[in-house]
Amino acid sequence: MSRTVPIAERLARNASRSQAAYAELTKALAAGNTAARERAQEKIAELTAEYQRLTEALRFSELEAREIATPRARKPGKPLRELALDALDDLGVPAAPALIADLAAALTGVRPSPSRFASLRRDEENAARRNIAARPAWVVPAISAQQLTAIPRLLSSSSWDLERRIIGARSIRTDNLRIAISLAGRLAHLREVGAGEAKLVERLLFPFARSIPGSIDYGKPIDPARTVDAAQAELMLIEAPDLEERREAAAKLAASGPQIRLWGRPVVIDTAVAERSIR
Repeated sequence: MSRTVPIAERLARNASRSQAAYAELTKALAAGNTAARERAQEKIAELTAEYQRLTEALRFSELEAREIATPRARKPGKPLRELALDALDDLGVPAAPALIADLAAALTGVRPSPSRFASLRRDEENAARRNIAARPAWVVPAISAQQLTAIPRLLSSSSWDLERRIIGARSIRTDNLRIAISLAGRLAHLREVGAGEAKLVERLLFPFARSIPGSIDYGKPIDPARTVDAAQAELMLIEAPDLEERREAAAKLAASGPQIRLWGRPVVIDTAVAERSIR
């Protein structure tokens, strides 16, 4: 049963965030604010995908809990892929293995080695090629907006919308701002309940918040609300062109088969250039 509790808590947070997103959509529709409406719709789509993955994961956990315990079932901790998917859903955007490992460590006390994620990604791809419907979500790479090829150093979740997994010219900055907003929200919650993990999350947030003008006062604890306001103010300036580039790339990728949508197009090597480079 202990494995189902964190999933249930994440579902409760998802429901609360969904209510807030629908409230923002209602306001935007009433005001005729197209940009705000699109942001709210995007957030609702993200939360819906997260909800579907979490409900499926909860179902699997409940089925396991009803089975007769075996030595394998009693092994402590979550598999690496589950730690990765949980951290990615917390962050909400593609992330590097080191950040995923650090967030997992802050929230669970278990820090997987970032080097393990390369083999995890290969294992996920091999398993998905055998049966793509075997799992509700896969750990997959982010996709380049220009070449539509995989970016192995950034991981994402297959349950996300395509445009959310794509990295364009401005996406690293917009995603860093979204990570700051996500971590600041988590920090505020942990402080509210008096959780010891708050200090660990604050350390994770600091390098992101430090890069945002007006986000922090050096030498003082981070104010999550101030960080969120500063990040959102900058995000409003660059979000629209970034989203447009992502959507254009997503439309091209959507016309491909399911394996290409998950793992990107194969990298094409220019043999003439390669031959010249080794002469």
